[in-house]
Parts: sequence; C-alpha cells; structure tokens
Amino acid sequence: MAKKKKLRSSKVDRISKLPAHLIQLILTPLPIKEAGRTSVLSREWRHHWRSITRLVFDDEFFDSPDSSDSDDEISANKLMSNIQETLQVHDGPITEFVLSNIQLVTTIKISPLISHLSGKGVSDLSLLYCKYSGPLMFEGEIDSSLFHAVQLDRLSMEGCKFTVPSWFMGFTRLTSLRLEYVGLPDDFFHSFLLKCPLLEDLRVFFFQGLYDLEVVAPPCLKVCILRAFCLDSIIGFKYAPLLSVVSLQAQEIESESPATDMVSVFASLPALQQLYVSFECLDLIAADPIPYRLPTVLHCLKVIDIRKCGHKNGSLLKQEVLLCLIKSSPNLFKLTIQMEAGGDLYFRRDLKLPDCEPDTDLEAKDGCCQRLQEVDIKLSGGSQVELDLLRFVLANGPLLRRIVIEPGKKLSWEGCLKFLEEIRHYDCASERAEIIYVNKCNVVVFRTRLANL
Repeated sequence: MAKKKKLRSSKVDRISKLPAHLIQLILTPLPIKEAGRTSVLSREWRHHWRSITRLVFDDEFFDSPDSSDSDDEISANKLMSNIQETLQVHDGPITEFVLSNIQLVTTIKISPLISHLSGKGVSDLSLLYCKYSGPLMFEGEIDSSLFHAVQLDRLSMEGCKFTVPSWFMGFTRLTSLRLEYVGLPDDFFHSFLLKCPLLEDLRVFFFQGLYDLEVVAPPCLKVCILRAFCLDSIIGFKYAPLLSVVSLQAQEIESESPATDMVSVFASLPALQQLYVSFECLDLIAADPIPYRLPTVLHCLKVIDIRKCGHKNGSLLKQEVLLCLIKSSPNLFKLTIQMEAGGDLYFRRDLKLPDCEPDTDLEAKDGCCQRLQEVDIKLSGGSQVELDLLRFVLANGPLLRRIVIEPGKKLSWEGCLKFLEEIRHYDCASERAEIIYVNKCNVVVFRTRLANL
C-alpha cells in the first residue's frame, strides 16, 4: 500500500508544468469562452487565458437574449457590456480581435472597443456580423470609430455596411483587407484604396451596385480577388506594378454592359502571374477589336483559369480573347477551362460529330505554349470550341505532360469516347502528353498517353 502511494506521489503533473509559452500556443486558437474553461485542467492554467493575444468573441460567448429584450439598443448594450467586462480583466497586449456571428443587433457601436483595442496594440481586426442569408444581407452598420484604428495591419468585415467619414486620412499600415457581403461606398475602388498605401491583399466577395469597377490599386497590391453578384460596369486597373494574382468573378452580367479594351487592362498588370476569370467577366474585357496578340507581352503569367460562375451564359466563351491571352503568355504553365452547356453542343446523346472545318487561326504554330505542361478542361458537351482549343494546345505544347478531362452534366460516356476519338487524330508536339479522364467526383476513370489512343 505504501509503495502504491509512493508511485502516485511521484507522478509528474505534466499539464501544470507546461511552459507558459506552450500554454499560450494551446489557448490562442480557442474562442475566449473555451479558453476560460481550460482553467479546470489545472490551477496553473487559471489565469493564463487573461493574457492570450488573440481574443475571439463568437455567438456562443453571448447568452441568448431574453424574449423581452427585443430592442436593438438593449441587445447592443448587453453585447458591449459583456465584451468590456472581459477586456477589463485581460492583462497584456491584444494582437488579434474577432467579433464573429453577432446576430443580436443591427448597429454595432464599437467606439469603446476601438479605443480599448488601440491601446492594447491590436493589429488584426475581424467584424463578422452575421452568416449569409440573402443577396442583400448588409444589415450590420459599423460606426465611424472604426476609422480611428489606423494602426491596423489586417481588417476583415462580413455582413455589414459602412460609410467612410470625411475626416478619414487612411489606414497607413493596412496590408490585408477582406470584405464579404459588405455594402461598399461608391468611391471604394477609387479614393478609399488609395488611402491604404501598403495594402498587399484585397479580397472583396459578393458586392453589388458598382457601375465603374476601375480598381485604383495601391502601389504594393499583390493579390486582388473580386467576386460580385451582378456586374454592370467596366472593368479596369490603374497601373499596378506588383499585382500578381487577379481573380474576377460574377454570377451575372447586365446584358448591355459596356466592354473595355483588354490591351489597356493587361498593360496595367506587368507582374501578373495567375489570372482567374469567369466567363461573364471575360466578356467585359473583350471590346472589339480583339488583337491577335497583346502588344504588352505577359512574361510572368503562368496560370490562366477561366470558369463558369453563375447560371446565365449570355454568350459562350470568347475564343478570340482566350487565344490572345495564350499567345501573349510565353511562360504559361497551366491552363484551366470550365465550359458550361450552351447552344454549341455536338455530342449530346446520339448526336453525330459535325463536319466542321477546323479554325485556321488555330493551326499555325507561332511559338506560344512552349512551356505549357498542364491543361484541365471540363467539357460542356464536346463543342467545336473545345475541339479547336485542344487542337491548338496539342499542336503548340512540346512540354505538355497532362490533359485532365472532366465531363459536363450533359455529356454521356459515349459522347466522351467520341470526343477522345476525335482528338486522337490531332497533331501533338509532345511525346509525353497524357490524357486523364476523371468523373464528376474527380476520381480518375482512366489515363493513357495520347500516343496510345
């Protein structure tokens, strides 16, 4: 018995003896309520949550409002009171502050928070008002005190709207800005961005109602991701010397939207490395005349990814625009095309392959695709556009290693076999080119070298 007691007393309480920096690493990713509950693990942990540098207040932190508390102002006061009580007992710096899924109020008066957080040195602020529940979910209104937090390095907002006060001089340290379901002021892509001179990463999801989408990029901007419900505007960029990743997507385009000159668009993007564009947005940079090749060669562009984003085609992919981009990108490494079913279908069910003359513009080998190695294509139905595109890359890609083909919803297995039979007769510049056929779940059905077809 004495021996057993001795063994028990000799056991080391490893949890209590963890170094303080390891405890901080464990607590920091947790929401504030969960971090506080870890005090049951050990007495040594009781006060550690008070010094974590990342504070997350989510919907589980707040008690459900009483049925009598239907007034928004009462709910807002409760919310702010709970947060301030927690901040008062917090000891140490706060580098990241997250207010997540707050659905209790329609106006968040954050001036007391901003004042406190600024004194704590917060550099990463997230105000995630509510989960998405509709295309116009911009209900949470952020008051102007946000614009006093000029020390911010990263800012994220969701499900809200804001107005830029006239006295705002800018976020002079901001490097990352992420907005989702946010009602934007009219001058957002113009004067507002210019007030963020160090901004490197801009991501704006599901905005609406902007008529002139000309991004006046800060000089340090490297990533620009824009995704809209509906665009009825001209797309353009002022000169952005460091912008390397551009993503433009929209679910709908107004039928009478004016197109802009693609020459001027890409002349402003000399460092572009990755381009992601939906079919709809491609139409907006396709003003006639479309050049055979851009006068400004896109030496840095390595990835072109063109996908269908919404439900209305408007028109099929402008083949001339895509070819112009390919011919203007001598270092292109990967090409992804996601076709959607339209009116140009040839292999649906029992339809026969049409007797079509190949596009002569696609036959000439003019030195492009010399470094292209990967092609991913989702077939709409085996259209002539798709056949012409594959003929072009096969004839011009000496380093081509793999072509991944995924059938669309309206393309049968028999139709895919007909498609493969057709491309079997095409000239191929690469001896290593491999065809990989995947199903709708991205599972490989078969793979073979093109030479073996």
